Amino acid sequence: MSLKLEDMEQMAMVSGILNEMKQKVEDLVEETTRQRQRAAEKEEELNRVRRDFESMKIYVTNLISVREILLSSEKQFQTIEKHFERLVEKTSQLENEKMQKEAEAQRLVAENVRLTALLDKKEAQLVAMNEQFKVLALSGCKI
Repeated sequence: MSLKLEDMEQMAMVSGILNEMKQKVEDLVEETTRQRQRAAEKEEELNRVRRDFESMKIYVTNLISVREILLSSEKQFQTIEKHFERLVEKTSQLENEKMQKEAEAQRLVAENVRLTALLDKKEAQLVAMNEQFKVLALSGCKI
């Protein structure tokens, strides 16, 4: 009987060891399942971060493009502004020249009126002198 008792004790001990090992295997299976789940969650998070990164990359690329367009537009605006300033200066210069030409034309018109009046006066004097010569010539012939 003692042999049976020893066998039973050994069986109980082996059964306890097997139960412990079974529990350890179950614990390991649970831990592996949790680790796989965490790995899947981390993989999802990594994919989300990658998508976010790609979105940010596209956003930054678009911002850079917009900035380049704005810089180009600003340069064009500055060029247009310089052209406008030159046009304003040229317009001002032409207006000054126009006023000078108009003043010169007014002076020439006034001079022309004066000279025409003088010419008319001289013609009248000439006609009068001509008449006097005719009168003198006629009276000289009668003498």
